[in-house]
Amino acid sequence: MKYIIYARKSSESEDRQAKSIEDQISTMREIARRDGIEIVQIFQESKSAKDPGRPIFNEMIKKFEQGKFDAILCWKIDRLARNPKDEGTIKWMLQKGIIKIIKTNDRDYLPDDNALIASVEFGMANQYVRDLSKNVRRGLDEKVKRGEYATCPPLGYKTNYKTRKMEVDEIEAQYVVKAFKLYVTGNYSLKSLADLLFDEGLRSHTGKKVYHGSIYTMLKNPVYYGYFIWKGILQKGVHEPLISKDLFDEAQDIMEPKKHCKQDKKKHFLFRGFMHCACGLRMTAEIRKKVHGDNVHWYTYYHCTKSKGFDQCDQRKYVSEKDLILEIGQSVDDFSFDYEILEVAVQAIKENGTRQGEYEQDIENKNTFLLERNRSRQKALVEKYIDDKIPENLYQQTLKELREEEATLDCKTENMERSSVKVFEAIQAMLMFLKLAGRIFKDGDDETKKEVLSILSSNLIIKNKKVFDFALKEPFSCLLEDLKNFNLPKGGNSTFVPNFEPVYALSKTKTEAHTSACIDMWAYADSNCRPLQCQCSALTN
Repeated sequence: MKYIIYARKSSESEDRQAKSIEDQISTMREIARRDGIEIVQIFQESKSAKDPGRPIFNEMIKKFEQGKFDAILCWKIDRLARNPKDEGTIKWMLQKGIIKIIKTNDRDYLPDDNALIASVEFGMANQYVRDLSKNVRRGLDEKVKRGEYATCPPLGYKTNYKTRKMEVDEIEAQYVVKAFKLYVTGNYSLKSLADLLFDEGLRSHTGKKVYHGSIYTMLKNPVYYGYFIWKGILQKGVHEPLISKDLFDEAQDIMEPKKHCKQDKKKHFLFRGFMHCACGLRMTAEIRKKVHGDNVHWYTYYHCTKSKGFDQCDQRKYVSEKDLILEIGQSVDDFSFDYEILEVAVQAIKENGTRQGEYEQDIENKNTFLLERNRSRQKALVEKYIDDKIPENLYQQTLKELREEEATLDCKTENMERSSVKVFEAIQAMLMFLKLAGRIFKDGDDETKKEVLSILSSNLIIKNKKVFDFALKEPFSCLLEDLKNFNLPKGGNSTFVPNFEPVYALSKTKTEAHTSACIDMWAYADSNCRPLQCQCSALTN
């Protein structure tokens, strides 16, 4: 009689049930030696028998039908089947004599045996799988109720196998945070961002490149600001967030696929998008070559688009990128003021911190009230759903909206706590940045120059190859205007404090920091609220 050995383990993972198949085969060989059985072939696979479709099992069945084998040797009968379809196949082949015997560790199954015995054992195996599935789902639901992430941790997190909870992976988390910060600048497509992170060392859990599709999924995942989605509902997690919800929302605002399909095909110019011609039209850029003997040199030039016709603009000359860098650098240098004035301004801003603290306390109290009301509404909604007072679709939609509102209020409360004391440090960082911007621009690489310019201004006016107007963004324009108008008393009286008003709003910056001053400023820029009664001016004479 021609016997085969069939061995199977449920998990496809290499590190789970690693010795299961090896142990099964070893035991079956011992039985074969004991009973004088000759083994023709060994079939083994790592595949759950919960559903039909095991390739090795199907191959074995096909060869039995072809008459190549007569009997099966396996550890237990549940190794062969845990679902009704495969169970029926095995039982039918056994009853018809196609399989003459199934020998297991503890008993033999023959064609003439009572079919009820095999049916009961197969049924027990099938029921075990069904109960296991229910228990796993129930366990995952309980885990979610505790605020724990229930599936495999995403990039930036790892599982602590002692506590069985998700925690931050310090190395991967740095790449995740950087990906969000770079993406919201608008200067990177998903593909270019994936390439940059790969060059800097980012790898998947399997050691491969993280492609732009995975970057897209990562940027859409709310787990990074402390929440996660389970069965279509936003859940609050107990894990440590990597970014603020403000940064996450900003990434969602610019995540439009059309913006990223053609971006890599365009040529990237340093100052394109920042400048207008004196005639009011935008300036564009192009690359030209100059031949000097046997040498070919390539230069970047900027000029008016002339989109309304050549007769509408009298600026006939091109301006080279090299000359523009010198011009812009000089303009940035002009934003300079005395360090003594800086010290007085900072001191005055700090002394006005009480007003900011009172305002923030009011906002915090309001957010706390709204948060408590939101959670009460969630509780009431669940009770109505349990009592069948509202349909399931309305329950799901309303719960989703309340959870999203809860996430926003939670983040606002956390932001207020972080900014309550450090807002004035952020103002100081902005003032210092104005002082250092010229040097940062001159000494930095092209990306640094572009970032400094994007922080300070979004519109340069070029006339006759010169910077005709350099408009500062708020709040820098307000800060610089008041500092220039402020006259420090003669003698440098340190007790003199002018009536400075603190800045309650900082413009959101869509760039990444290259200096410590920028880092400090951006750390709090997204978290400061502005009272309605505050004026644009940051400093008052």
